[in-house]
Amino acid sequence: MKKLAPPQTDMLLRLMELADSPQNLEAMQYVVFQFDFKEYEQFIIECPPGSIRFNNLLRVAVFCDNLGFLVESEAVDREAVYELFPIPWAKVEPIIQGMRRELDWPDAFDYFERLGREYIKWWDAKRKRIKPLPPLPQSSAPKALTVARTRPPLPSRPVVPPRPAGAPVTARPVAAAPAAAPARPALRVLAKPPIKLGARPVKVVKAKPAARSAKAKPKPKAKAGNRR
Repeated sequence: MKKLAPPQTDMLLRLMELADSPQNLEAMQYVVFQFDFKEYEQFIIECPPGSIRFNNLLRVAVFCDNLGFLVESEAVDREAVYELFPIPWAKVEPIIQGMRRELDWPDAFDYFERLGREYIKWWDAKRKRIKPLPPLPQSSAPKALTVARTRPPLPSRPVVPPRPAGAPVTARPVAAAPAAAPARPALRVLAKPPIKLGARPVKVVKAKPAARSAKAKPKPKAKAGNRR
């Protein structure tokens, strides 16, 4: 790889910072690892405009289109861009072509297309120079990484045969009411025995009314009137 000029190095650092932003990084991860649509009609039904997956695809397409413009204007080095950024044109080409037909926009993301086609040629040439990796032995890898775990299917409910027409409807048996709890026996309150002090019972003596005072005069009796 040739040595880059300071302006191109500064431009690449700015592009790397932009690509590492949370929105662009999430969008690129979705397109590279999860995007699997082959037809535009299926994509536009499952990912309508405004949805998260549609916005992710659009964000990647706009970023790569701007990147292609900078490469063609020689603002950045082409080989440095291929080494640092993935160009997923081969995965999204059917969807971009469908957008062009629907919107009647034949040159939509054309810089992205030219950059992607040149990237495929560059990668095919580089693949021949790379030593292939040895196959991974099955015994050394954990089972969870080689065999997909699938949940067992839920047991199916038994099919109830249809009731023939005119058959009498049988009432469902009503569950018997729970037996009442046995009544608790009433408690009898016993009279308390008289309190005794020592060996002798205590005798309660009523107090006598106080004697009238000698000075108190009796009230005069009222005279009976003549009866007619």
